[in-house]
Amino acid sequence: MNTLKKLYAHLNSAKTFKDKYPAYNPEDEKIHVLFISPCLNESGYYRMILPALEMNRTNSHRAILLQIHKWDFNKSFEEYDNPVDVRLIKWADYVVLPFTMTDISYILKAMKEINSNIDFVMDMDINYFQLPDSHPEAKKITAEGKNTLLNNLFLIDMLTAPNEAITTYFLDLVQQHQREYLLYFESYPNLLSNFTFDEITHIQRNETDRIKIGLLLEHYQEADLRLIEKPLGSLLEKHGDKIEFILFGFTEKAAEQCNLFKGLPVRYERTVHFTLYYGQLNELRFDIGWLPLCNSPFNAASKAFMRWLDFSSLMVPVLAPNMAPFTTLIKEAETGFLISDEQEWIEKTERLLENLQFRRDMGAAAFKEAWENYSYTAKGIQRLRAVFI
Repeated sequence: MNTLKKLYAHLNSAKTFKDKYPAYNPEDEKIHVLFISPCLNESGYYRMILPALEMNRTNSHRAILLQIHKWDFNKSFEEYDNPVDVRLIKWADYVVLPFTMTDISYILKAMKEINSNIDFVMDMDINYFQLPDSHPEAKKITAEGKNTLLNNLFLIDMLTAPNEAITTYFLDLVQQHQREYLLYFESYPNLLSNFTFDEITHIQRNETDRIKIGLLLEHYQEADLRLIEKPLGSLLEKHGDKIEFILFGFTEKAAEQCNLFKGLPVRYERTVHFTLYYGQLNELRFDIGWLPLCNSPFNAASKAFMRWLDFSSLMVPVLAPNMAPFTTLIKEAETGFLISDEQEWIEKTERLLENLQFRRDMGAAAFKEAWENYSYTAKGIQRLRAVFI
């Protein structure tokens, strides 16, 4: 994350236009993409910051990040200060906006008056219309906000998302309204990049006597955790002296409030700032990864893919429910295990507990799968370039 940290510091300290935006060159005959002020969090990084960094490695495109904001959960897009220099508006072929449910018509109109050739893009990092009630963002999604978003979609030129499940959902939504639209729908996935791991010199291995089973979580995942509470307890009862369950991103307080894991010796690891996340994940030295998720449209199209990628990028074999997207990502007993019921959480975990070499081989195969097929290789960069043509 060293590149990200330096870029954030640069954008927030540069005094002059020339210093702040060295990629600005209106005469370079390249395709210009202006990303409007992502936040310093996972969504901002994977949907705007990293695509901009990778785009600037090509000979065909140039990307500029207007700003990178310190993330504040309580703020929405319009509450951040996002002044756009006229020179950037004239320079841009595409302007990429983050998801917002506030009226953007005035922004688009003002920019079009300066540069009538701009194409406007809105990126949808997750499907906010399918949020579970337990999700912290759910209370912010109002009927009025949904209607405003729909109106915004009729004003922009392209909607992008990390997967086709999200773009298909909104295509269907737009088509339900008998209004003319010229909106394109494109997906480009969140991918691995050397930029993400530029501070990690090597993958850390667990050298203790206890096998570490990690879960990557967010604090609203009570329903998901109930799927594995019994198998987790059974494994601790049978193998408690040689295994350790570590819940990364979930707190003991949250478990108590949900009445989860009562009396079970699980370890809680608080979440860390995004710029420290991958370093901390590497330091935790997991041997096995569990990804418990209820089979819902939101889970299938939200962060499931990212959590698989997190584990696999660090050679951690994954056990995950037999549902999308894992049915596409995991080759059974080769790069991980698919789980269909509570008993399989136990049995397939025990197969990994019993054989160190099997664990290592599966982790290595998952690592190879992730970096060869889900990273910014030449093929991955070409997919991104094809969106902005």
